[in-house]
Amino acid sequence: MGLRLQRIALVIALASTAQAADQPPAVETPPVGVMKKLLLQDTTPYEVAVGAVPTTILMPFPIDGMDGNGITTQAHTVAPVFLQHEQGTRFFSVKALLPGTADLNVIIGERVYSFRFYYSENPTRTLSISEPKKGSSIAQARRISVTPKRLHDILNDAKTYFVIKKQHPELQRSIEVAAPGKVIEYPGYRVVIDQVFRFDRDDTLVFRAIFINDSDEPLHYKPQEVGLRVGRNIYWPSFAQLPGEIPARNPARVTWELSPEIETVAITDPEGRTAEVKTKKGALLSQTGRYKIVASTAKRRTDTLYFSINYPVSADEPNPLVVSKGDRDFGIRKLTVTQPEAGQNIGYITYTGTSDGRRADISIDNDFLLVVDARKEVSQ
Repeated sequence: MGLRLQRIALVIALASTAQAADQPPAVETPPVGVMKKLLLQDTTPYEVAVGAVPTTILMPFPIDGMDGNGITTQAHTVAPVFLQHEQGTRFFSVKALLPGTADLNVIIGERVYSFRFYYSENPTRTLSISEPKKGSSIAQARRISVTPKRLHDILNDAKTYFVIKKQHPELQRSIEVAAPGKVIEYPGYRVVIDQVFRFDRDDTLVFRAIFINDSDEPLHYKPQEVGLRVGRNIYWPSFAQLPGEIPARNPARVTWELSPEIETVAITDPEGRTAEVKTKKGALLSQTGRYKIVASTAKRRTDTLYFSINYPVSADEPNPLVVSKGDRDFGIRKLTVTQPEAGQNIGYITYTGTSDGRRADISIDNDFLLVVDARKEVSQ
């Protein structure tokens, strides 16, 4: 039995030797690479090993800009490192084209994070950079502290967003935008949330709001007291570019064309008061209701028309209302009534973080409510 076992072993060994002779020589397997996770910091450059395989670096926030040396983004350009990045995203990939080193500065907001890439046979495959946990010394630096200059820049970015997007559609920016068009009804006035812009790295929201006054008197409010309600939380403006006054409803405009012999025009308002309008082609009327207009000659020959001022104007009523006669008819040959329009203006309000300086991280998809206390008079 022992000889038989030896013979079988010999046969197996000979078969293995013959099979190995038929196979090509083994190719050396390149290193798999390493995965790394580091905390966000801007005091010391990150040293990253790169090789023939891509190295993907993930930042905690969208990247605003890059500045590099020894780096190319063109496939057929000679440089130590090749870089790929899609604007508006928070990650980028690099790989070595030649042995050597390259440097890259990544700009996020008002901070710059530096990288030094060097060639290695065992490259870093992924590098995930995350914010420090709350309570750490680095995390304290990430508290929201937006300077007045930065707020000014944020506001300008929001105001010019669509203009720049139209002129440069290829430009990607790390700004979230929504246009809810939500109407908030208050007694005598309305507030429309027209557009919302979110700047994530600054934890800041910018609202483009339209203030509409349906009353016939101007309304006043305090811009610094326009609250943003999200659920049960209320946030106060970090900056408000608001007029503080909503103009009164625009009056109706009445114009007319008269035959040559007409010398005076008198208008009677809905309360029965009559006023004579001399040598004018029209008048502004703020009161709603039914009016009477009388055109007279020197010999007291008159022509009378009735019309109504309505607010709001019904959808089935023409605006402007035009009443016309022939070119040779006596009196008021044409009367045009343009109905009142709501007084309105537009403003911008920014809200940053929370009162203790920490991040609020309010989603742009939240159900927002702007709290505006507008009155005829505002106490100082």
